[in-house]
Amino acid sequence: MVKYKGTVHTVSLSFNHLTRPEVWTIVLGILINSLILMAILMGIGYYLRSRKILNDEGEITLTFMLVNITTPAMVINAMNIEFSLEQLKTGGILIAVAVAFDILLIFLNKIASFKMKDEEKVKMIKYSVVLLNGGFMGFPLAYQLYGSQGMFYATMFHVPNIIFMWTYGVSLLLGKSKLENRYKSMLLNPGMIGVYIGLLLYFSQIKLPLFADSLLELLTNATTFLSMIIIGSKIATIGVRDSLIDKEAYAASFFRLAASPVLMIIILKFFDFDIMIEQIYVMYASLPVATLMPILAQRYGGDVIFGSKIVVITHLISLFTIPFFFWLYTVI
Repeated sequence: MVKYKGTVHTVSLSFNHLTRPEVWTIVLGILINSLILMAILMGIGYYLRSRKILNDEGEITLTFMLVNITTPAMVINAMNIEFSLEQLKTGGILIAVAVAFDILLIFLNKIASFKMKDEEKVKMIKYSVVLLNGGFMGFPLAYQLYGSQGMFYATMFHVPNIIFMWTYGVSLLLGKSKLENRYKSMLLNPGMIGVYIGLLLYFSQIKLPLFADSLLELLTNATTFLSMIIIGSKIATIGVRDSLIDKEAYAASFFRLAASPVLMIIILKFFDFDIMIEQIYVMYASLPVATLMPILAQRYGGDVIFGSKIVVITHLISLFTIPFFFWLYTVI
């Protein structure tokens, strides 16, 4: 990892004497290393599930820990930093960019699904274009690359997507059905509670005791391990072969893994952000679909099997497309 704008990682590098393409090349190498690490952890999860060492109950327990404990802790840890007015202004702009990006993806998903006749599959395609795996995969990647400072900017991208997940996403899956406590689910889920606590710490500058800082760091480090084990387990449950032969699932995967990052690259050309911010936003736009999609489809409506296949395909292919689009942004 790198030492970047005050954030300390395992390996310290100075970028001051390097050109922009050289910086991107170094970080691309770190990104590929992180993706290889994640692929190995996913393989462990796949092995544990296929050998029946990890069962449904075990996966549910791990998912509960990830969603309700380690991911909120990671968000809190990301925002437990020194207050900066300049950073706050930049954060506001970044949230606006993320919201505009999500809205554009909603228009894009209409193109992705216009030939599909099956309404339940249409829901899955539209969902997969807009809503990405920012919590389980994006946060760990951002933290591996840039530590807490990178996590702050990753949160600026992820919060609008979380809100869209619990508003647009749930409404999309429900269709004409109604859900009680929809706004409660949107505003009081564990991820958003983590954001609220993080904002309180950021604006109040309350200093946590050493044990609390250490606990947040330990839980943050556990997020990558848990999330990749769960994804690997889900891939084993869904089945790789059946997923890879579904041509319709590839159409949705194209828009999530290719059209989305290209759109973000175009948007970023209109701004002059810090290189770290641009890298995080390109990376986030390249992420696979949210692993919660088939789970939410089972609860609110949608083709669960088709949605699960999209999850498998996008997570496997993203191991190659994320570094590709990361590199592409350096050369155009």
